[in-house]
Amino acid sequence: MADTINPAGGDSTPGAEKGTNMTVSSVARATSPIVGGQTSAGNELTSLDFMNLLVVELQNQNPLEPMSTTDMASQLSQMTMAQQLTEINQAMDANLLMSQSINNTAMLALVGRHVTVAGNEVRISDGAATGTMINCPGGGTATVTVRDADGNEVATYTRDVASGLTDLSWDGLRNNGETAADGTYSIDVTVKNADGDAVTATVLMTGPVGGLRYDQGLAVVNVFGKEFYVSEIYQVS
Repeated sequence: MADTINPAGGDSTPGAEKGTNMTVSSVARATSPIVGGQTSAGNELTSLDFMNLLVVELQNQNPLEPMSTTDMASQLSQMTMAQQLTEINQAMDANLLMSQSINNTAMLALVGRHVTVAGNEVRISDGAATGTMINCPGGGTATVTVRDADGNEVATYTRDVASGLTDLSWDGLRNNGETAADGTYSIDVTVKNADGDAVTATVLMTGPVGGLRYDQGLAVVNVFGKEFYVSEIYQVS
C-alpha cells in the first residue's frame, strides 16, 4: 500500500514522527518543456522525453523499494540505443535524398538521346526510318507488316530472330521498292519458331527523348508523345 501524507503535518505511516512535514514535487514540474530544448511532435518520444520520464520515476519511487542500479542502467542503455537508431535513420534519409538528387541530375543527359521502349511506332524523315526491335524469349522467324496512318499495308518483310533483343528496323522502302513518304507508321510483328508455333514477343520502338519530368521522384521520359518510366527503357543509343 502506498504511503499517505497527513495535510496537518502528521504522517499516517506507522512509526513516523508526528509533526514532520513532507512534500511531494509536482510531476508536471519534471515534464515541463525546457527553454531551448528540442521539440517534437506529440506522437514522437525524444531522448529528452525519455530522460524526463526517468527523472519522474526516480522522484516517485517507493523509498522502501528504490530502483536498482541494474534497472537504471538498462533504461539508460535503451535510451542510448533509441537515440543512435534515430541518428542512423536521419543519416540514411540524408543519403537517400542525396542519391536521388544525383540520379535525377544524371537523367537530364537522356534528353535528346535515342532510347528503345515498348511500342510499335515508326517515323520516316528524309527517307530514313526510326529503329524497331523485338524482345523474344526464343528464336524463330518474324514477319513484319508496316502500315500507314490509315491502316493500309505499306511493306512486309521477314527476319530471323534470336532469344533476347533483335533488330527489325525497316529500310523505309515500300513493297514496290519506292521510298515511303515522310510520316508516322506502325508495325505488326508475328513470330513463329522452327515448329511453326507462335512465340509471344514484345515489339520495341526507338525514338528521341523529347522531354523529361519527375513523377513522385521517378524520372519519366517522353518518346513520340508517349511517356515511359526510365526503368522501362531497354536501350540507350
